[in-house]
Amino acid sequence: MKMKNTKVIDAVLEFIKSNPACSVESITVGIRSSDILVRGAIKNLMTANLIAPDPDTGTYNYNSKTKTSPEAIAPKLATQKTETVKKKDEDLGPKSSVFTGRDNSKYRFGELRNLPKGRLVLALVRAYVEKNPKVSLTKLQEVFQSKEIQIRFGVISDVKDAKAFSKNGVDRFFLKNDDLIKLNSGAKIAVCNQWMPESIAKILKLAGPLGFKVKVEEAAE
Repeated sequence: MKMKNTKVIDAVLEFIKSNPACSVESITVGIRSSDILVRGAIKNLMTANLIAPDPDTGTYNYNSKTKTSPEAIAPKLATQKTETVKKKDEDLGPKSSVFTGRDNSKYRFGELRNLPKGRLVLALVRAYVEKNPKVSLTKLQEVFQSKEIQIRFGVISDVKDAKAFSKNGVDRFFLKNDDLIKLNSGAKIAVCNQWMPESIAKILKLAGPLGFKVKVEEAAE
């Protein structure tokens, strides 16, 4: 297990070096590893001060000033245990601003069930457009606080700009035709798929005032 964990740590560190401000989801896809191994590697890299989290975006960057070798901090993930926290349906937002454990929360919105974070945001934006068919991209970005919540990518973008963020086969937005949202003007827009507990919490705070009821469907550590 130690050799495998060391390889995961190495892969995660190299991915973060090559892809600044990347999320857990993009790292998992980029290195083709499991979510739990990636999160374990991130936790150990943070402990060694090899990477630094960005609380505003939920992403991670390489700390070039640190000299610690990844091999020296290989985690014993097989023996690690995390404390299970039971959340109430109404508890929509995590209290910590920095990742401290695995979060696989799923959400319920209307008739949609078991929505991951990104899919929830996509559903909310689509629902808002349906309620406000004449809304413009600029107005949508204002309503969903696009750059305030997702500083690097934005919550919503036109398709051309969204595709520009794709790198090494990893899309930062939902770009499949079925996921694109068509506005009344004919323009198509894309919604960001890079979400962490602290950034999704900000979206959840917007949902109520916008008239949308969201509940936690499933909360996992």
